Amino acid sequence: MSLAIRLLFTLVFFAMFLCSVTVHAQDITFSYDSSTEGFAPDQFQADLFDTESGRNFRLSEREIIFDDGSSMVSGMDQIAISPNRGYVAALFTHGGQASVEVYRSDGSLVHRLSSLAEIDPDDPSVKLFMLNNGSFVYRDNIAGFSYFDERGEQVFRASNSSGSLDGETISGFTTPASANVSFLINPEIYDGERVSSRIQKVTFQGETTPVAHFDRMSIQTVDVHPNGRILLVHGIDESNGNHTGKVLSFRGDRLAEFDYEDNDVERLILSRDGRYVTAHTSGRAMVHRVATGERLGSASFSERVLVASYMPDGILAVLTGTRSGDELGNLRAHIIDIEQRRVVRETTGLTTHGTSYFPLSLHYDAPGRYTLTGATRKIEIRHSLTR
Repeated sequence: MSLAIRLLFTLVFFAMFLCSVTVHAQDITFSYDSSTEGFAPDQFQADLFDTESGRNFRLSEREIIFDDGSSMVSGMDQIAISPNRGYVAALFTHGGQASVEVYRSDGSLVHRLSSLAEIDPDDPSVKLFMLNNGSFVYRDNIAGFSYFDERGEQVFRASNSSGSLDGETISGFTTPASANVSFLINPEIYDGERVSSRIQKVTFQGETTPVAHFDRMSIQTVDVHPNGRILLVHGIDESNGNHTGKVLSFRGDRLAEFDYEDNDVERLILSRDGRYVTAHTSGRAMVHRVATGERLGSASFSERVLVASYMPDGILAVLTGTRSGDELGNLRAHIIDIEQRRVVRETTGLTTHGTSYFPLSLHYDAPGRYTLTGATRKIEIRHSLTR
Protein backbone atom coordinates (compact mmCIF):
# COMPACT_ATOMS: atom_id res chain seq x y z
CA MET A 1 0.00 0.00 0.00
CA SER A 2 1.41 3.38 -1.01
CA LEU A 3 2.18 6.10 1.48
CA ALA A 4 -0.54 8.35 0.00
CA ILE A 5 -3.22 5.68 0.41
CA ARG A 6 -2.13 4.90 3.95
CA LEU A 7 -2.21 8.61 4.78
CA LEU A 8 -5.72 8.90 3.31
CA PHE A 9 -6.98 5.97 5.44
CA THR A 10 -5.43 7.55 8.51
CA LEU A 11 -7.12 10.89 7.87
CA VAL A 12 -10.52 9.27 7.23
CA PHE A 13 -10.26 7.17 10.42
CA PHE A 14 -9.23 10.22 12.46
CA ALA A 15 -12.12 12.28 11.09
CA MET A 16 -14.64 9.51 11.88
CA PHE A 17 -13.22 9.16 15.39
CA LEU A 18 -13.35 12.92 16.00
CA CYS A 19 -16.95 13.17 14.83
CA SER A 20 -18.08 10.26 17.00
CA VAL A 21 -16.37 11.70 20.09
CA THR A 22 -17.86 15.15 19.51
CA VAL A 23 -21.43 13.90 19.09
CA HIS A 24 -21.34 11.56 22.08
CA ALA A 25 -19.31 13.54 24.58
CA GLN A 26 -20.33 17.15 23.99
CA ASP A 27 -24.01 17.12 23.03
CA ILE A 28 -25.47 15.95 26.38
CA THR A 29 -23.79 15.23 29.71
CA PHE A 30 -25.26 14.17 33.06
CA SER A 31 -24.19 14.55 36.68
CA TYR A 32 -25.70 14.38 40.16
CA ASP A 33 -26.46 17.64 41.88
CA SER A 34 -23.98 17.98 44.74
CA SER A 35 -26.74 18.51 47.33
CA THR A 36 -28.25 15.08 46.68
CA GLU A 37 -25.33 13.06 45.28
CA GLY A 38 -24.73 11.32 48.61
CA PHE A 39 -28.33 10.15 49.04
CA ALA A 40 -28.89 6.41 48.88
CA PRO A 41 -31.23 6.05 45.88
CA ASP A 42 -33.40 3.40 47.52
CA GLN A 43 -33.11 4.34 51.19
CA PHE A 44 -36.02 6.74 51.30
CA GLN A 45 -39.11 7.31 49.25
CA ALA A 46 -38.16 10.97 49.00
CA ASP A 47 -35.06 12.96 49.91
CA LEU A 48 -35.75 16.66 49.85
CA PHE A 49 -33.30 19.54 50.20
CA ASP A 50 -34.24 23.00 51.48
CA THR A 51 -32.03 25.35 49.50
CA GLU A 52 -32.99 28.39 51.57
CA SER A 53 -31.82 27.04 54.93
CA GLY A 54 -29.05 24.84 53.54
CA ARG A 55 -30.42 21.86 55.45
CA ASN A 56 -32.16 18.75 54.23
CA PHE A 57 -34.87 16.53 55.57
CA ARG A 58 -35.59 13.07 54.27
CA LEU A 59 -39.00 11.48 54.04
CA SER A 60 -40.49 8.05 53.85
CA GLU A 61 -44.19 7.28 53.92
CA ARG A 62 -44.43 7.63 57.73
CA GLU A 63 -41.10 9.09 58.79
CA ILE A 64 -39.25 12.43 58.71
CA ILE A 65 -35.47 12.51 59.33
CA PHE A 66 -33.94 15.95 59.78
CA ASP A 67 -30.50 17.04 58.58
CA ASP A 68 -27.82 14.64 59.89
CA GLY A 69 -30.28 12.08 61.33
CA SER A 70 -30.05 13.42 64.88
CA SER A 71 -33.82 14.00 65.10
CA MET A 72 -36.75 12.08 63.71
CA VAL A 73 -40.55 12.14 63.65
CA SER A 74 -42.43 8.94 62.84
CA GLY A 75 -45.82 7.25 63.07
CA MET A 76 -47.79 9.98 61.31
CA ASP A 77 -50.70 9.30 58.97
CA GLN A 78 -49.90 12.12 56.55
CA ILE A 79 -46.99 14.42 55.70
CA ALA A 80 -47.44 17.87 54.16
CA ILE A 81 -44.58 20.00 52.76
CA SER A 82 -44.61 23.72 52.03
CA PRO A 83 -43.94 24.75 48.40
CA ASN A 84 -40.60 26.32 49.40
CA ARG A 85 -39.64 23.16 51.36
CA GLY A 86 -38.97 25.27 54.43
CA TYR A 87 -41.69 23.65 56.57
CA VAL A 88 -43.01 20.14 56.98
CA ALA A 89 -46.09 19.05 58.96
CA ALA A 90 -47.19 15.68 60.31
CA LEU A 91 -50.84 14.72 60.79
CA PHE A 92 -51.60 12.07 63.44
CA THR A 93 -54.93 10.39 64.03
CA HIS A 94 -55.71 8.59 67.27
CA GLY A 95 -58.96 7.81 69.06
CA GLY A 96 -61.05 9.72 66.52
CA GLN A 97 -58.94 12.85 67.03
CA ALA A 98 -56.50 14.57 64.67
CA SER A 99 -53.35 16.35 65.83
CA VAL A 100 -50.73 18.29 63.90
CA GLU A 101 -47.04 19.02 64.42
CA VAL A 102 -45.28 21.62 62.26
CA TYR A 103 -41.47 21.70 61.93
CA ARG A 104 -38.92 23.85 60.19
CA SER A 105 -36.57 22.02 57.85
CA ASP A 106 -33.84 22.04 60.53
CA GLY A 107 -36.06 19.94 62.84
CA SER A 108 -37.16 22.70 65.24
CA LEU A 109 -40.80 22.42 66.32
CA VAL A 110 -42.90 25.43 65.29
CA HIS A 111 -46.14 24.40 66.99
CA ARG A 112 -48.11 21.35 68.06
CA LEU A 113 -51.90 21.14 68.03
CA SER A 114 -52.76 18.17 70.20
CA SER A 115 -56.50 18.19 69.49
CA LEU A 116 -57.23 19.57 66.04
CA ALA A 117 -60.65 18.02 65.37
CA GLU A 118 -62.75 14.89 65.67
CA ILE A 119 -62.42 12.81 62.53
CA ASP A 120 -63.09 9.47 60.94
CA PRO A 121 -59.56 8.16 60.20
CA ASP A 122 -60.94 6.24 57.21
CA ASP A 123 -62.42 9.38 55.63
CA PRO A 124 -60.51 9.92 52.33
CA SER A 125 -61.25 13.64 52.37
CA VAL A 126 -59.14 14.36 55.48
CA LYS A 127 -55.96 16.08 54.29
CA LEU A 128 -53.33 18.58 55.39
CA PHE A 129 -51.80 21.30 53.17
CA MET A 130 -48.65 23.12 54.32
CA LEU A 131 -47.95 26.75 53.39
CA ASN A 132 -44.71 28.72 53.09
CA ASN A 133 -44.70 30.67 56.37
CA GLY A 134 -45.58 27.86 58.78
CA SER A 135 -49.33 28.23 58.38
CA PHE A 136 -51.44 25.35 57.07
CA VAL A 137 -54.87 24.36 55.77
CA TYR A 138 -56.83 21.38 57.02
CA ARG A 139 -59.57 19.72 54.92
CA ASP A 140 -61.90 17.81 57.23
CA ASN A 141 -64.66 16.86 54.77
CA ILE A 142 -65.22 16.91 51.02
CA ALA A 143 -65.67 20.70 50.87
CA GLY A 144 -64.64 22.14 54.27
CA PHE A 145 -61.28 23.90 54.75
CA SER A 146 -59.92 25.35 57.99
CA TYR A 147 -57.08 27.89 57.72
CA PHE A 148 -54.49 28.12 60.52
CA ASP A 149 -51.89 30.87 60.84
CA GLU A 150 -48.17 30.51 61.61
CA ARG A 151 -48.96 30.44 65.34
CA GLY A 152 -51.23 27.43 64.90
CA GLU A 153 -54.45 29.37 65.54
CA GLN A 154 -57.50 28.93 63.32
CA VAL A 155 -58.21 32.21 61.55
CA PHE A 156 -61.16 31.28 59.33
CA ARG A 157 -63.05 28.46 57.69
CA ALA A 158 -63.97 28.24 54.00
CA SER A 159 -66.65 26.04 52.43
CA ASN A 160 -66.35 24.95 48.82
CA SER A 161 -69.68 23.14 48.66
CA SER A 162 -71.48 23.54 45.34
CA GLY A 163 -74.86 22.79 46.89
CA SER A 164 -75.69 20.27 44.16
CA LEU A 165 -78.42 17.83 45.17
CA ASP A 166 -76.74 15.09 43.11
CA GLY A 167 -73.40 15.49 44.87
CA GLU A 168 -69.79 16.32 44.02
CA THR A 169 -66.31 14.87 44.37
CA ILE A 170 -63.77 15.86 47.04
CA SER A 171 -62.63 19.47 46.63
CA GLY A 172 -59.05 20.19 45.65
CA PHE A 173 -56.67 22.82 46.97
CA THR A 174 -53.71 24.61 45.41
CA THR A 175 -51.62 27.66 46.19
CA PRO A 176 -48.76 29.40 44.36
CA ALA A 177 -45.27 29.44 45.78
CA SER A 178 -45.14 33.18 46.41
CA ALA A 179 -48.59 34.77 46.75
CA ASN A 180 -51.08 35.27 49.57
CA VAL A 181 -53.94 33.51 47.87
CA SER A 182 -55.20 29.96 47.44
CA PHE A 183 -57.66 28.25 45.11
CA LEU A 184 -60.40 25.72 45.92
CA ILE A 185 -61.41 23.34 43.13
CA ASN A 186 -64.58 21.35 42.48
CA PRO A 187 -63.29 18.68 40.04
CA GLU A 188 -66.74 17.19 39.36
CA ILE A 189 -70.19 18.54 40.24
CA TYR A 190 -73.09 16.25 39.34
CA ASP A 191 -76.47 17.37 38.04
CA GLY A 192 -78.21 14.26 36.82
CA GLU A 193 -76.03 13.00 33.97
CA ARG A 194 -74.37 16.39 33.48
CA VAL A 195 -70.95 17.07 34.94
CA SER A 196 -69.51 20.51 35.58
CA SER A 197 -66.57 21.91 37.57
CA ARG A 198 -65.44 25.21 39.08
CA ILE A 199 -62.58 27.13 40.73
CA GLN A 200 -62.84 29.62 43.59
CA LYS A 201 -60.21 32.00 44.94
CA VAL A 202 -59.64 32.42 48.68
CA THR A 203 -57.50 35.18 50.11
CA PHE A 204 -55.76 34.67 53.43
CA GLN A 205 -58.23 37.15 54.89
CA GLY A 206 -60.99 34.61 54.25
CA GLU A 207 -62.61 36.25 51.22
CA THR A 208 -63.95 33.75 48.65
CA THR A 209 -64.73 34.74 45.05
CA PRO A 210 -65.57 32.63 41.97
CA VAL A 211 -62.90 32.34 39.28
CA ALA A 212 -64.30 29.98 36.65
CA HIS A 213 -67.12 27.52 35.99
CA PHE A 214 -66.88 24.83 33.31
CA ASP A 215 -70.02 23.18 31.98
CA ARG A 216 -69.69 19.57 30.80
CA MET A 217 -66.03 19.43 31.83
CA SER A 218 -64.27 17.69 34.71
CA ILE A 219 -61.02 19.07 36.10
CA GLN A 220 -57.95 16.84 36.30
CA THR A 221 -55.43 19.34 37.67
CA VAL A 222 -55.02 23.06 38.31
CA ASP A 223 -51.48 24.48 38.40
CA VAL A 224 -50.83 28.06 39.48
CA HIS A 225 -47.90 30.13 38.27
CA PRO A 226 -45.60 31.08 41.19
CA ASN A 227 -46.78 34.70 40.97
CA GLY A 228 -50.39 33.58 41.44
CA ARG A 229 -51.67 35.48 38.40
CA ILE A 230 -52.02 32.65 35.86
CA LEU A 231 -53.78 29.29 36.20
CA LEU A 232 -53.38 26.27 33.92
CA VAL A 233 -56.38 23.94 33.97
CA HIS A 234 -56.26 20.40 32.61
CA GLY A 235 -59.79 19.22 31.87
CA ILE A 236 -61.71 16.48 30.10
CA ASP A 237 -64.70 17.30 27.91
CA GLU A 238 -67.46 15.06 29.25
CA SER A 239 -69.29 15.03 25.91
CA ASN A 240 -66.48 13.39 23.90
CA GLY A 241 -63.68 12.52 26.37
CA ASN A 242 -61.18 14.87 24.74
CA HIS A 243 -58.50 16.43 26.90
CA THR A 244 -58.27 20.21 26.98
CA GLY A 245 -55.97 22.84 28.42
CA LYS A 246 -57.21 26.25 29.55
CA VAL A 247 -55.04 29.16 30.64
CA LEU A 248 -56.82 31.65 32.90
CA SER A 249 -55.94 34.84 34.69
CA PHE A 250 -56.40 34.82 38.47
CA ARG A 251 -59.66 36.72 37.82
CA GLY A 252 -60.92 33.98 35.49
CA ASP A 253 -60.28 35.64 32.12
CA ARG A 254 -59.70 33.04 29.38
CA LEU A 255 -56.23 33.67 27.98
CA ALA A 256 -55.90 30.55 25.82
CA GLU A 257 -57.49 27.17 25.17
CA PHE A 258 -55.99 24.05 23.60
CA ASP A 259 -57.93 21.01 22.38
CA TYR A 260 -55.88 17.81 22.43
CA GLU A 261 -58.60 15.85 20.61
CA ASP A 262 -58.42 12.17 21.57
CA ASN A 263 -54.86 12.30 22.95
CA ASP A 264 -54.56 10.71 26.37
CA VAL A 265 -52.77 13.65 27.94
CA GLU A 266 -51.05 12.78 31.20
CA ARG A 267 -49.81 16.21 32.23
CA LEU A 268 -49.78 19.90 31.30
CA ILE A 269 -46.93 22.23 32.33
CA LEU A 270 -46.88 26.02 32.18
CA SER A 271 -43.48 27.49 31.32
CA ARG A 272 -41.68 29.62 33.90
CA ASP A 273 -42.45 32.83 31.99
CA GLY A 274 -46.10 31.82 31.50
CA ARG A 275 -45.86 32.04 27.71
CA TYR A 276 -45.96 28.35 26.73
CA VAL A 277 -47.81 25.17 27.66
CA THR A 278 -46.22 21.74 27.26
CA ALA A 279 -48.44 18.66 27.20
CA HIS A 280 -47.34 15.07 27.09
CA THR A 281 -48.94 11.68 26.68
CA SER A 282 -47.11 8.42 27.33
CA GLY A 283 -45.34 8.72 23.97
CA ARG A 284 -45.74 12.24 22.66
CA ALA A 285 -44.99 15.86 23.67
CA MET A 286 -46.62 19.04 22.31
CA VAL A 287 -45.92 22.75 22.81
CA HIS A 288 -48.41 25.62 22.42
CA ARG A 289 -47.92 29.37 22.62
CA VAL A 290 -50.31 31.00 25.11
CA ALA A 291 -50.56 34.40 23.37
CA THR A 292 -51.72 33.03 20.00
CA GLY A 293 -52.88 29.49 20.77
CA GLU A 294 -50.71 28.12 17.97
CA ARG A 295 -48.92 24.80 18.28
CA LEU A 296 -45.19 25.31 17.93
CA GLY A 297 -44.49 21.65 17.36
CA SER A 298 -44.62 18.12 18.69
CA ALA A 299 -42.46 15.03 18.94
CA SER A 300 -43.11 11.30 19.31
CA PHE A 301 -41.03 8.80 21.26
CA SER A 302 -40.68 5.04 21.30
CA GLU A 303 -39.90 5.15 25.05
CA ARG A 304 -42.32 6.27 27.76
CA VAL A 305 -42.30 10.00 28.44
CA LEU A 306 -41.69 10.76 32.13
CA VAL A 307 -41.59 14.56 31.94
CA ALA A 308 -41.44 17.23 29.23
CA SER A 309 -40.99 20.99 29.42
CA TYR A 310 -40.44 23.86 26.99
CA MET A 311 -37.45 25.85 28.23
CA PRO A 312 -36.70 29.60 28.08
CA ASP A 313 -33.77 28.91 25.73
CA GLY A 314 -36.23 27.65 23.09
CA ILE A 315 -35.62 23.94 23.68
CA LEU A 316 -38.22 21.23 24.26
CA ALA A 317 -36.56 19.04 26.89
CA VAL A 318 -38.00 15.54 27.31
CA LEU A 319 -36.94 12.75 29.65
CA THR A 320 -38.04 9.22 28.79
CA GLY A 321 -37.51 6.00 30.70
CA THR A 322 -39.13 3.28 32.75
CA ARG A 323 -40.78 3.43 36.15
CA SER A 324 -40.99 0.35 38.38
CA GLY A 325 -42.52 1.35 41.69
CA ASP A 326 -40.50 4.40 42.67
CA GLU A 327 -37.41 3.41 40.67
CA LEU A 328 -36.72 5.40 37.51
CA GLY A 329 -34.57 3.58 35.00
CA ASN A 330 -33.26 3.76 31.42
CA LEU A 331 -33.34 7.55 31.62
CA ARG A 332 -32.79 9.24 28.28
CA ALA A 333 -32.72 12.97 27.57
CA HIS A 334 -34.11 14.30 24.29
CA ILE A 335 -33.06 17.90 23.54
CA ILE A 336 -35.20 19.26 20.70
CA ASP A 337 -35.00 22.57 18.85
CA ILE A 338 -38.54 22.66 17.45
CA GLU A 339 -38.07 25.64 15.14
CA GLN A 340 -34.90 24.35 13.50
CA ARG A 341 -36.05 20.72 13.70
CA ARG A 342 -32.85 19.48 15.34
CA VAL A 343 -32.55 16.93 18.11
CA VAL A 344 -29.85 15.27 20.18
CA ARG A 345 -30.42 12.30 22.50
CA GLU A 346 -28.36 10.60 25.15
CA THR A 347 -28.94 7.90 27.78
CA THR A 348 -27.52 8.14 31.29
CA GLY A 349 -26.54 5.41 33.72
CA LEU A 350 -27.36 7.66 36.70
CA THR A 351 -30.21 6.42 38.90
CA THR A 352 -32.89 8.06 40.99
CA HIS A 353 -36.29 7.32 42.52
CA GLY A 354 -39.58 9.15 42.19
CA THR A 355 -41.70 10.37 45.08
CA SER A 356 -45.37 10.87 45.78
CA TYR A 357 -44.67 14.26 47.39
CA PHE A 358 -43.57 16.15 44.27
CA PRO A 359 -44.02 15.56 40.54
CA LEU A 360 -41.01 15.09 38.31
CA SER A 361 -39.92 18.42 36.87
CA LEU A 362 -37.21 19.72 34.56
CA HIS A 363 -35.95 22.95 36.10
CA TYR A 364 -34.25 25.58 33.91
CA ASP A 365 -30.93 26.75 35.37
CA ALA A 366 -29.28 28.51 32.41
CA PRO A 367 -29.09 28.10 28.61
CA GLY A 368 -28.26 24.45 27.97
CA ARG A 369 -28.43 23.55 31.69
CA TYR A 370 -31.44 21.86 33.33
CA THR A 371 -31.99 19.87 36.52
CA LEU A 372 -34.36 16.95 37.05
CA THR A 373 -36.14 17.61 40.36
CA GLY A 374 -38.93 15.87 42.26
CA ALA A 375 -36.87 12.69 42.71
CA THR A 376 -34.53 11.34 45.39
CA ARG A 377 -31.44 12.48 43.51
CA LYS A 378 -31.37 15.62 41.42
CA ILE A 379 -29.75 15.03 38.03
CA GLU A 380 -28.12 17.89 36.13
CA ILE A 381 -28.43 17.78 32.34
CA ARG A 382 -26.18 19.88 30.10
CA HIS A 383 -26.27 20.12 26.32
CA SER A 384 -24.53 22.09 23.59
CA LEU A 385 -27.42 22.32 21.12
CA THR A 386 -27.56 26.06 20.45
CA ARG A 387 -29.17 28.20 17.79
